[in-house]
Amino acid sequence: MKTQILATMAALVVGLTGCTSLQPNDHTLPGQPGVGRDGYTVTVTFDEVANLVPNSSVQMDNVVIGTVAGISVSDWQAKVRLRLMKSARIPADATFAIGQKTLLGAQYVDVSKSGPPPTPSSASSIAAAAERTEILQHGARVPVTQTGTYPATEQVLGAVALLLNNGGLSQIETITSELATALDNRVPDTRNLVRRTNELLAVLDENKSEIVQALEALDRLSAGLAKDRTVLANAIDDIAPGLRALEEERASLVRAVTRTGETGDQATKVIRASRTALLANLDALRPILTSLGKVGDSIPEALKLGLTIPFPAMTTTNALRGDYANLFATLDLRGSSLTDTWLTGFGPTGLPSAGATRSTPTPSTSDDSGCLLANLGGC
Repeated sequence: MKTQILATMAALVVGLTGCTSLQPNDHTLPGQPGVGRDGYTVTVTFDEVANLVPNSSVQMDNVVIGTVAGISVSDWQAKVRLRLMKSARIPADATFAIGQKTLLGAQYVDVSKSGPPPTPSSASSIAAAAERTEILQHGARVPVTQTGTYPATEQVLGAVALLLNNGGLSQIETITSELATALDNRVPDTRNLVRRTNELLAVLDENKSEIVQALEALDRLSAGLAKDRTVLANAIDDIAPGLRALEEERASLVRAVTRTGETGDQATKVIRASRTALLANLDALRPILTSLGKVGDSIPEALKLGLTIPFPAMTTTNALRGDYANLFATLDLRGSSLTDTWLTGFGPTGLPSAGATRSTPTPSTSDDSGCLLANLGGC
C-alpha cells in the first residue's frame, strides 16, 4: 500500500513537471518594481531585443522604474510588455532602447526623454509644463520608431578587432612619420600657414553674406543663360561665318597690326626728337591756361553774349515779340566822339586805328555839337 502511494505521488510530480516550466524568468518574481497593483502596463515594439529576458529592469535616468513582464513575437517584431511604477511619468514621445549594464552584465530597457528637460522658474510653471506634456497611460503602445538598441559587447569587440587587424594602424604610423619628416625644421612656416589660414577663414566668415549674394546672383545668371540657351546657340552658330571671314583676312590683319606697330615706332621717334620743342610749347601755354583759369567763371557769360550778337539769348524775348522787334540804341553824337570815330579811322572805340597816334582828348567847353573838323584845323 505504501509503495503504491509513493508511485502515485512520483507520477503526479513527473506529470506536473512536464506541464509547468521551471525557468525563473518565465514567471514574475516577487519584489519586482511595478508588478503589483502599484503599476501600469505599457507595450513597446522592438526590431530586436538581443539577450533581453523577462524580469529585466527598466531604468530612466539610472533609476529603476519598472520590470520587463513578458516578451512575445508578432509580425517579425518583438513585443515587450513593461510593468511601470505609477509614480513614473513617462512622456509619450520618450524613446526606449535596450542597453547593457556592464561589459558582460545583464541587459535592461533604458527610457530617455526625446527633448531637452524644461527649465521653468517656478513651481506653478513646472506643474503647467507637466500638464501640457502627454504622458503614457495604462495599455499604451509605443511604436518601433521610438525604440532602438545600444551597441552590444560583441559588436564593440568586433569593431575593435577590425580596427586592430585591418583598420590601417600601420598606415597611420607611416603617415605620422612622413608628416613629422615634412614638418622637420619647418615648424615656424607651418604655424604661419595655420595662422594665415585662420585669418582667411575669418575673412570668409565675415563676408559670408556677400559670398551668398554672389552665389545667388550667379545662380540667377545661370538660370537666365539656361532660359536663353536656344538664343545663345543660334548666336554661336551665327558667329561661325564671321570667324571664317576673319580667318580668310588673317594675313591682312597681321599686316595691319604690324604696320600699326611701325607707325607707333615712328611716332615715338618723332616725339623723342621734338621733345624739347614740345616741352617749350607746353611751358608757353602755362600762362595762357593760367589766365583762362582765372577768368573761367566769366567765359560762359561772355560766350553767351558774343555768339548771339545783336540779340543776346537772355533778352531775345524782349526784342522780338511776334511780328515786330524792339530796338534800343544809345548814340554818342558829340563832336569829339564823331571826329575820333569817323574822321581818324575805323578802329574800335577807345583804340587808335592802325598807324594813328591817339592823343588824350581835351574836354570841350562848348556844347556837345562841336565842330566836326576841329581835329583837322577847321573851324
